[in-house]
Amino acid sequence: MSEADPRPIDLRPKEFESSTDAPFANDRLNRKESIESLCSVIQNADGPLVISVEGAYGTGKSAYLRMCAAHLEQGKAATVQFNAWQQGHTGRPLIDLVAALTTELSDKGVWDDVKKTAKQVGLRAIGYLSRGIIAPNDPDDSSTFDEWAEIDAGVTSFKAALREQVSELDTKLVILVDELDRCEPTYALDLLNKARHLFDVPGVVIVFGVNRVELGHAVETRYGSDCDVDGYLRRFVDLSVQLRQPTTEEWAAYLAHSCRELADCAPILQEHNTYVRNILALLADSCGGRLRDVEQVLRHLNLTLPHPSYKRLWPIWVICMLMLRYLDRDCYESFVTGTVDVWEVLSNMRQRLAGRDDVRYLDCFVLSLPDGTQIPADEDEFVQQYASKISGSEDDARRVHSWYTGQIGHSDLFGMPQLETLHKTIEIGVAT
Repeated sequence: MSEADPRPIDLRPKEFESSTDAPFANDRLNRKESIESLCSVIQNADGPLVISVEGAYGTGKSAYLRMCAAHLEQGKAATVQFNAWQQGHTGRPLIDLVAALTTELSDKGVWDDVKKTAKQVGLRAIGYLSRGIIAPNDPDDSSTFDEWAEIDAGVTSFKAALREQVSELDTKLVILVDELDRCEPTYALDLLNKARHLFDVPGVVIVFGVNRVELGHAVETRYGSDCDVDGYLRRFVDLSVQLRQPTTEEWAAYLAHSCRELADCAPILQEHNTYVRNILALLADSCGGRLRDVEQVLRHLNLTLPHPSYKRLWPIWVICMLMLRYLDRDCYESFVTGTVDVWEVLSNMRQRLAGRDDVRYLDCFVLSLPDGTQIPADEDEFVQQYASKISGSEDDARRVHSWYTGQIGHSDLFGMPQLETLHKTIEIGVAT
Protein backbone atom coordinates (compact mmCIF):
# COMPACT_ATOMS: atom_id res chain seq x y z
CA MET A 1 0.00 0.00 0.00
CA SER A 2 1.45 3.36 -0.97
CA GLU A 3 1.39 6.39 1.30
CA ALA A 4 -1.20 7.96 -0.99
CA ASP A 5 -3.60 5.05 -0.49
CA PRO A 6 -6.09 5.28 2.36
CA ARG A 7 -5.24 3.04 5.27
CA PRO A 8 -8.00 0.91 6.81
CA ILE A 9 -8.94 2.32 10.20
CA ASP A 10 -10.71 0.33 12.91
CA LEU A 11 -12.53 2.67 15.27
CA ARG A 12 -13.75 -0.11 17.53
CA PRO A 13 -11.69 -2.67 19.42
CA LYS A 14 -11.46 -6.08 17.86
CA GLU A 15 -13.60 -8.73 19.47
CA PHE A 16 -11.54 -10.88 21.78
CA GLU A 17 -11.19 -14.34 20.28
CA SER A 18 -10.74 -17.62 22.11
CA SER A 19 -11.01 -20.97 20.34
CA THR A 20 -11.60 -24.45 21.71
CA ASP A 21 -8.32 -25.57 20.14
CA ALA A 22 -6.32 -22.88 21.95
CA PRO A 23 -8.39 -21.14 24.65
CA PHE A 24 -5.51 -19.06 26.01
CA ALA A 25 -3.70 -18.11 22.79
CA ASN A 26 -4.66 -14.44 23.27
CA ASP A 27 -4.35 -14.35 27.05
CA ARG A 28 -2.14 -11.30 27.61
CA LEU A 29 -2.85 -10.91 31.33
CA ASN A 30 -2.04 -14.39 32.68
CA ARG A 31 -5.58 -15.40 33.54
CA LYS A 32 -5.12 -19.01 32.47
CA GLU A 33 -4.53 -20.32 36.00
CA SER A 34 -7.59 -18.55 37.41
CA ILE A 35 -9.80 -19.80 34.57
CA GLU A 36 -8.57 -23.36 34.87
CA SER A 37 -9.31 -23.29 38.60
CA LEU A 38 -12.81 -21.90 38.05
CA CYS A 39 -13.56 -24.43 35.31
CA SER A 40 -12.47 -27.25 37.62
CA VAL A 41 -14.99 -26.04 40.21
CA ILE A 42 -17.70 -25.88 37.54
CA GLN A 43 -16.99 -29.35 36.19
CA ASN A 44 -16.93 -30.93 39.64
CA ALA A 45 -19.89 -29.05 41.11
CA ASP A 46 -22.55 -31.28 42.61
CA GLY A 47 -25.86 -29.71 41.71
CA PRO A 48 -26.76 -26.29 40.26
CA LEU A 49 -24.43 -23.36 40.78
CA VAL A 50 -24.46 -19.57 40.23
CA ILE A 51 -21.08 -17.81 39.97
CA SER A 52 -20.19 -14.15 39.59
CA VAL A 53 -16.95 -13.05 37.94
CA GLU A 54 -16.49 -9.53 39.28
CA GLY A 55 -14.39 -6.70 37.96
CA ALA A 56 -14.61 -2.98 37.30
CA TYR A 57 -15.50 -1.49 33.94
CA GLY A 58 -12.97 -2.34 31.25
CA THR A 59 -10.92 -4.88 33.25
CA GLY A 60 -11.41 -7.75 30.80
CA LYS A 61 -14.46 -9.62 32.09
CA SER A 62 -15.67 -10.42 28.58
CA ALA A 63 -12.30 -11.86 27.57
CA TYR A 64 -12.23 -13.89 30.79
CA LEU A 65 -15.67 -15.37 30.11
CA ARG A 66 -14.81 -16.22 26.51
CA MET A 67 -11.65 -18.04 27.52
CA CYS A 68 -13.64 -19.78 30.23
CA ALA A 69 -16.23 -20.91 27.66
CA ALA A 70 -13.56 -22.18 25.26
CA HIS A 71 -11.77 -24.09 28.01
CA LEU A 72 -15.03 -25.67 29.17
CA GLU A 73 -15.88 -26.69 25.62
CA GLN A 74 -12.44 -28.22 25.35
CA GLY A 75 -13.48 -30.32 28.34
CA LYS A 76 -16.71 -31.30 26.52
CA ALA A 77 -19.09 -29.11 28.54
CA ALA A 78 -22.02 -27.53 26.71
CA THR A 79 -21.73 -23.75 26.89
CA VAL A 80 -24.01 -20.89 25.94
CA GLN A 81 -22.73 -17.31 25.89
CA PHE A 82 -25.46 -14.73 26.45
CA ASN A 83 -24.75 -11.02 26.02
CA ALA A 84 -27.51 -9.49 28.13
CA TRP A 85 -27.00 -6.04 26.61
CA GLN A 86 -26.93 -7.07 22.94
CA GLN A 87 -29.35 -10.00 23.07
CA GLY A 88 -32.01 -8.57 25.36
CA HIS A 89 -34.31 -8.22 22.35
CA THR A 90 -37.71 -8.70 23.97
CA GLY A 91 -37.03 -6.94 27.26
CA ARG A 92 -38.11 -10.15 29.04
CA PRO A 93 -35.03 -11.76 30.58
CA LEU A 94 -36.38 -15.31 30.70
CA ILE A 95 -37.54 -15.25 27.08
CA ASP A 96 -34.27 -13.70 25.88
CA LEU A 97 -32.12 -16.15 27.81
CA VAL A 98 -34.06 -19.24 26.75
CA ALA A 99 -34.10 -18.06 23.11
CA ALA A 100 -30.30 -17.80 23.16
CA LEU A 101 -30.05 -21.12 24.98
CA THR A 102 -32.24 -23.07 22.58
CA THR A 103 -30.65 -21.47 19.52
CA GLU A 104 -27.14 -22.42 20.65
CA LEU A 105 -28.15 -25.97 21.59
CA SER A 106 -30.62 -26.69 18.81
CA ASP A 107 -28.42 -29.46 17.47
CA LYS A 108 -28.00 -31.09 20.88
CA GLY A 109 -31.59 -31.98 21.71
CA VAL A 110 -35.20 -30.97 21.25
CA TRP A 111 -35.87 -27.87 23.33
CA ASP A 112 -39.46 -27.19 22.34
CA ASP A 113 -40.84 -27.91 25.81
CA VAL A 114 -38.32 -25.57 27.40
CA LYS A 115 -39.28 -22.76 25.02
CA LYS A 116 -43.00 -23.39 25.46
CA THR A 117 -42.95 -23.38 29.24
CA ALA A 118 -40.57 -20.40 29.35
CA LYS A 119 -42.98 -18.38 27.25
CA GLN A 120 -45.88 -19.29 29.50
CA VAL A 121 -44.01 -18.49 32.68
CA GLY A 122 -42.43 -15.33 31.32
CA LEU A 123 -45.58 -13.76 29.94
CA ARG A 124 -47.89 -14.66 32.82
CA ALA A 125 -45.40 -13.74 35.52
CA ILE A 126 -44.79 -10.27 34.08
CA GLY A 127 -48.46 -9.41 34.00
CA TYR A 128 -49.00 -10.88 37.43
CA LEU A 129 -46.10 -9.16 39.15
CA SER A 130 -46.97 -5.79 37.65
CA ARG A 131 -50.21 -5.77 39.66
CA GLY A 132 -48.83 -7.04 42.95
CA ILE A 133 -49.63 -10.22 44.89
CA ILE A 134 -53.18 -9.14 45.60
CA ALA A 135 -54.40 -6.37 43.33
CA PRO A 136 -56.12 -3.53 45.20
CA ASN A 137 -59.86 -3.21 44.63
CA ASP A 138 -59.96 -6.67 43.06
CA PRO A 139 -63.49 -7.93 43.78
CA ASP A 140 -62.36 -11.54 43.49
CA ASP A 141 -59.09 -12.10 45.36
CA SER A 142 -59.35 -15.83 44.74
CA SER A 143 -58.57 -15.25 41.05
CA THR A 144 -55.20 -13.79 42.02
CA PHE A 145 -54.36 -16.88 44.06
CA ASP A 146 -55.47 -19.05 41.16
CA GLU A 147 -53.11 -17.15 38.88
CA TRP A 148 -50.30 -17.61 41.38
CA ALA A 149 -50.95 -21.36 41.36
CA GLU A 150 -50.84 -21.43 37.56
CA ILE A 151 -47.54 -19.59 37.50
CA ASP A 152 -46.10 -21.89 40.14
CA ALA A 153 -47.18 -24.88 38.09
CA GLY A 154 -45.57 -23.28 35.04
CA VAL A 155 -42.30 -22.82 36.91
CA THR A 156 -42.38 -26.48 37.90
CA SER A 157 -43.04 -27.49 34.29
CA PHE A 158 -40.21 -25.28 33.03
CA LYS A 159 -37.68 -26.73 35.46
CA ALA A 160 -38.83 -30.27 34.64
CA ALA A 161 -38.42 -29.65 30.90
CA LEU A 162 -35.00 -28.05 31.46
CA ARG A 163 -33.89 -30.93 33.67
CA GLU A 164 -34.89 -33.44 30.99
CA GLN A 165 -33.02 -31.64 28.23
CA VAL A 166 -29.90 -31.18 30.34
CA SER A 167 -29.89 -34.89 31.18
CA GLU A 168 -29.89 -35.63 27.45
CA LEU A 169 -26.77 -33.52 27.01
CA ASP A 170 -24.93 -35.90 29.34
CA THR A 171 -22.62 -33.08 30.39
CA LYS A 172 -22.69 -29.83 32.29
CA LEU A 173 -24.65 -26.96 30.79
CA VAL A 174 -22.78 -23.72 31.50
CA ILE A 175 -24.50 -20.42 30.69
CA LEU A 176 -22.14 -17.42 30.68
CA VAL A 177 -23.94 -14.08 30.99
CA ASP A 178 -21.97 -10.99 30.00
CA GLU A 179 -22.65 -7.22 30.04
CA LEU A 180 -25.27 -7.47 32.78
CA ASP A 181 -24.23 -4.13 34.26
CA ARG A 182 -24.98 -2.32 30.97
CA CYS A 183 -28.65 -3.30 31.09
CA GLU A 184 -31.51 -1.33 32.57
CA PRO A 185 -31.66 -1.94 36.36
CA THR A 186 -35.03 -3.70 36.20
CA TYR A 187 -33.88 -6.02 33.43
CA ALA A 188 -30.57 -6.83 35.13
CA LEU A 189 -32.14 -7.71 38.47
CA ASP A 190 -34.96 -9.66 36.87
CA LEU A 191 -32.44 -11.69 34.87
CA LEU A 192 -30.43 -12.39 38.02
CA ASN A 193 -33.61 -13.48 39.79
CA LYS A 194 -34.85 -15.71 36.96
CA ALA A 195 -31.48 -17.32 36.46
CA ARG A 196 -31.16 -18.14 40.13
CA HIS A 197 -34.61 -19.61 40.64
CA LEU A 198 -35.75 -21.02 37.30
CA PHE A 199 -32.40 -22.53 36.28
CA ASP A 200 -31.85 -24.12 39.67
CA VAL A 201 -31.52 -27.54 38.07
CA PRO A 202 -28.78 -30.17 38.55
CA GLY A 203 -26.17 -29.93 35.83
CA VAL A 204 -26.78 -26.24 35.15
CA VAL A 205 -24.15 -23.63 36.04
CA ILE A 206 -24.63 -19.92 35.39
CA VAL A 207 -21.65 -17.57 35.34
CA PHE A 208 -22.31 -13.82 35.43
CA GLY A 209 -19.75 -11.20 34.43
CA VAL A 210 -20.52 -8.46 36.95
CA ASN A 211 -19.43 -4.97 37.81
CA ARG A 212 -20.55 -5.08 41.42
CA VAL A 213 -20.56 -1.30 41.77
CA GLU A 214 -22.87 -0.81 38.79
CA LEU A 215 -25.08 -3.71 39.82
CA GLY A 216 -25.22 -2.20 43.28
CA HIS A 217 -26.55 1.00 41.74
CA ALA A 218 -29.28 -1.06 40.08
CA VAL A 219 -30.26 -2.53 43.45
CA GLU A 220 -30.36 0.92 45.05
CA THR A 221 -32.42 2.27 42.16
CA ARG A 222 -35.07 -0.35 42.78
CA TYR A 223 -34.96 -0.72 46.56
CA GLY A 224 -33.51 2.56 47.82
CA SER A 225 -30.11 3.73 49.05
CA ASP A 226 -30.62 2.08 52.45
CA CYS A 227 -30.70 -1.38 50.88
CA ASP A 228 -27.93 -3.80 51.90
CA VAL A 229 -26.51 -4.23 48.40
CA ASP A 230 -23.99 -6.96 49.22
CA GLY A 231 -26.56 -8.86 51.25
CA TYR A 232 -29.06 -8.65 48.40
CA LEU A 233 -26.60 -9.90 45.78
CA ARG A 234 -25.41 -12.75 47.98
CA ARG A 235 -28.92 -14.21 47.77
CA PHE A 236 -28.37 -15.03 44.14
CA VAL A 237 -24.70 -16.01 43.94
CA ASP A 238 -23.05 -19.13 45.36
CA LEU A 239 -19.46 -18.24 44.49
CA SER A 240 -17.76 -14.94 43.62
CA VAL A 241 -14.50 -14.64 41.69
CA GLN A 242 -12.75 -11.27 41.80
CA LEU A 243 -10.57 -10.37 38.82
CA ARG A 244 -7.27 -9.09 40.14
CA GLN A 245 -5.51 -6.09 38.70
CA PRO A 246 -2.69 -6.92 36.24
CA THR A 247 0.84 -6.84 37.57
CA THR A 248 3.45 -4.49 36.11
CA GLU A 249 4.94 -7.37 34.12
CA GLU A 250 1.54 -8.37 32.73
CA TRP A 251 0.78 -4.81 31.72
CA ALA A 252 4.17 -4.65 30.01
CA ALA A 253 3.43 -7.80 28.00
CA TYR A 254 -0.03 -6.58 27.04
CA LEU A 255 1.22 -3.16 25.98
CA ALA A 256 4.22 -4.58 24.13
CA HIS A 257 1.81 -6.64 22.04
CA SER A 258 -0.33 -3.58 21.39
CA CYS A 259 2.70 -1.56 20.30
CA ARG A 260 3.82 -4.31 17.94
CA GLU A 261 0.43 -4.21 16.24
CA LEU A 262 0.92 -0.48 15.56
CA ALA A 263 4.57 -0.77 14.53
CA ASP A 264 3.79 -1.28 10.84
CA CYS A 265 2.34 2.21 10.52
CA ALA A 266 4.69 3.83 13.05
CA PRO A 267 8.11 2.15 13.18
CA ILE A 268 9.26 4.48 15.95
CA LEU A 269 6.81 2.74 18.28
CA GLN A 270 8.89 -0.38 17.82
CA GLU A 271 12.19 1.50 17.84
CA HIS A 272 11.34 3.06 21.20
CA ASN A 273 9.17 0.21 22.39
CA THR A 274 10.37 0.36 25.99
CA TYR A 275 9.67 4.07 26.35
CA VAL A 276 6.27 3.88 24.68
CA ARG A 277 5.26 0.81 26.62
CA ASN A 278 6.12 2.42 29.94
CA ILE A 279 4.27 5.61 29.09
CA LEU A 280 1.18 3.59 28.23
CA ALA A 281 1.64 1.65 31.46
CA LEU A 282 1.57 4.95 33.32
CA LEU A 283 -1.68 5.78 31.57
CA ALA A 284 -3.13 2.38 32.46
CA ASP A 285 -2.14 2.85 36.07
CA SER A 286 -3.62 6.32 36.21
CA CYS A 287 -7.00 5.11 34.94
CA GLY A 288 -7.25 2.18 37.34
CA GLY A 289 -6.04 -0.53 35.01
CA ARG A 290 -9.01 -0.37 32.65
CA LEU A 291 -8.16 -2.13 29.42
CA ARG A 292 -10.83 -0.28 27.49
CA ASP A 293 -9.37 3.13 28.33
CA VAL A 294 -5.90 2.14 27.18
CA GLU A 295 -7.29 0.51 24.03
CA GLN A 296 -9.24 3.68 23.29
CA VAL A 297 -6.02 5.70 23.41
CA LEU A 298 -4.32 3.16 21.16
CA ARG A 299 -7.17 3.32 18.64
CA HIS A 300 -7.06 7.13 18.72
CA LEU A 301 -3.32 6.91 18.15
CA ASN A 302 -3.91 4.59 15.22
CA LEU A 303 -6.21 7.16 13.63
CA THR A 304 -3.39 9.68 13.39
CA LEU A 305 -0.75 7.37 11.87
CA PRO A 306 1.04 7.81 9.58
CA HIS A 307 1.13 11.57 9.07
CA PRO A 308 2.51 13.05 5.83
CA SER A 309 4.94 15.24 7.78
CA TYR A 310 7.03 14.90 10.95
CA LYS A 311 6.87 11.10 10.58
CA ARG A 312 9.59 10.32 13.06
CA LEU A 313 8.28 12.24 16.08
CA TRP A 314 4.60 12.27 15.22
CA PRO A 315 3.65 9.06 17.13
CA ILE A 316 5.49 10.27 20.24
CA TRP A 317 3.73 13.62 20.12
CA VAL A 318 0.33 11.98 19.76
CA ILE A 319 0.93 9.62 22.69
CA CYS A 320 1.94 12.51 24.96
CA MET A 321 -0.95 14.70 23.85
CA LEU A 322 -3.51 11.94 24.28
CA MET A 323 -2.17 11.13 27.72
CA LEU A 324 -2.29 14.81 28.74
CA ARG A 325 -5.80 15.06 27.31
CA TYR A 326 -6.87 12.12 29.46
CA LEU A 327 -5.13 13.22 32.65
CA ASP A 328 -5.93 16.95 32.59
CA ARG A 329 -8.15 18.37 29.87
CA ASP A 330 -7.71 21.95 31.13
CA CYS A 331 -3.91 21.73 30.95
CA TYR A 332 -4.20 20.17 27.50
CA GLU A 333 -6.30 23.06 26.24
CA SER A 334 -3.97 25.61 27.84
CA PHE A 335 -0.99 24.01 26.16
CA VAL A 336 -2.44 23.98 22.65
CA THR A 337 -3.44 27.64 23.00
CA GLY A 338 0.05 28.62 24.18
CA THR A 339 -0.92 29.54 27.73
CA VAL A 340 1.50 27.01 29.25
CA ASP A 341 4.73 25.56 27.86
CA VAL A 342 6.18 22.03 27.80
CA TRP A 343 7.93 22.51 31.14
CA GLU A 344 4.60 23.29 32.82
CA VAL A 345 2.96 20.34 31.05
CA LEU A 346 5.70 18.02 32.26
CA SER A 347 5.48 19.35 35.82
CA ASN A 348 1.70 18.88 35.79
CA MET A 349 1.88 15.32 34.49
CA ARG A 350 4.62 14.38 36.94
CA GLN A 351 2.51 15.65 39.84
CA ARG A 352 -0.51 13.66 38.69
CA LEU A 353 1.59 10.54 38.32
CA ALA A 354 3.65 11.03 41.48
CA GLY A 355 4.84 7.86 43.12
CA ARG A 356 4.97 5.81 39.95
CA ASP A 357 8.41 4.44 39.18
CA ASP A 358 8.31 4.93 35.43
CA VAL A 359 7.30 8.58 35.41
CA ARG A 360 10.80 9.47 34.21
CA TYR A 361 9.91 8.06 30.79
CA LEU A 362 7.65 11.03 30.26
CA ASP A 363 10.45 13.58 30.34
CA CYS A 364 11.98 12.88 26.94
CA PHE A 365 8.70 12.65 25.08
CA VAL A 366 6.95 15.62 26.66
CA LEU A 367 9.93 17.92 26.16
CA SER A 368 9.93 17.00 22.47
CA LEU A 369 6.44 18.45 21.96
CA PRO A 370 6.46 21.24 19.33
CA ASP A 371 5.45 24.43 21.11
CA GLY A 372 8.54 26.47 20.28
CA THR A 373 9.99 26.31 23.80
CA GLN A 374 13.72 27.00 23.73
CA ILE A 375 15.28 23.91 25.30
CA PRO A 376 18.90 24.74 26.25
CA ALA A 377 21.45 23.18 23.93
CA ASP A 378 24.17 23.34 26.56
CA GLU A 379 24.03 20.31 28.83
CA ASP A 380 24.86 22.12 32.07
CA GLU A 381 22.33 24.84 31.32
CA PHE A 382 19.75 22.16 30.55
CA VAL A 383 20.46 20.40 33.86
CA GLN A 384 20.02 23.65 35.74
CA GLN A 385 16.74 24.46 34.01
CA TYR A 386 15.48 20.90 34.45
CA ALA A 387 16.16 21.04 38.18
CA SER A 388 14.44 24.40 38.58
CA LYS A 389 11.37 23.52 36.49
CA ILE A 390 10.47 20.06 37.78
CA SER A 391 12.85 19.37 40.68
CA GLY A 392 14.38 16.44 38.83
CA SER A 393 17.69 14.77 39.61
CA GLU A 394 20.89 15.63 37.78
CA ASP A 395 21.25 12.06 36.48
CA ASP A 396 17.73 12.17 35.02
CA ALA A 397 18.43 15.58 33.51
CA ARG A 398 21.59 14.42 31.72
CA ARG A 399 19.84 11.30 30.44
CA VAL A 400 16.94 13.36 29.09
CA HIS A 401 19.31 15.88 27.50
CA SER A 402 21.22 13.11 25.76
CA TRP A 403 18.03 11.61 24.34
CA TYR A 404 16.65 14.99 23.35
CA THR A 405 19.72 16.17 21.46
CA GLY A 406 20.08 12.76 19.79
CA GLN A 407 16.50 12.64 18.57
CA ILE A 408 15.71 16.28 17.86
CA GLY A 409 18.80 18.44 17.90
CA HIS A 410 18.64 22.21 18.13
CA SER A 411 19.07 23.35 14.55
CA ASP A 412 15.40 23.13 13.61
CA LEU A 413 13.12 23.71 16.57
CA PHE A 414 9.47 22.86 16.14
CA GLY A 415 6.94 25.57 16.87
CA MET A 416 3.28 26.45 17.17
CA PRO A 417 2.29 25.65 13.55
CA GLN A 418 3.23 22.00 14.12
CA LEU A 419 1.41 22.02 17.46
CA GLU A 420 -1.72 23.40 15.79
CA THR A 421 -1.58 20.63 13.19
CA LEU A 422 -1.13 18.06 15.94
CA HIS A 423 -4.06 19.44 17.93
CA LYS A 424 -6.34 19.55 14.89
CA THR A 425 -5.43 15.98 13.96
CA ILE A 426 -6.13 14.65 17.45
CA GLU A 427 -9.48 16.41 17.75
CA ILE A 428 -10.67 15.56 14.24
CA GLY A 429 -9.31 12.06 14.61
CA VAL A 430 -7.71 11.73 11.20
CA ALA A 431 -4.39 13.07 9.99
CA THR A 432 -4.89 15.82 7.41
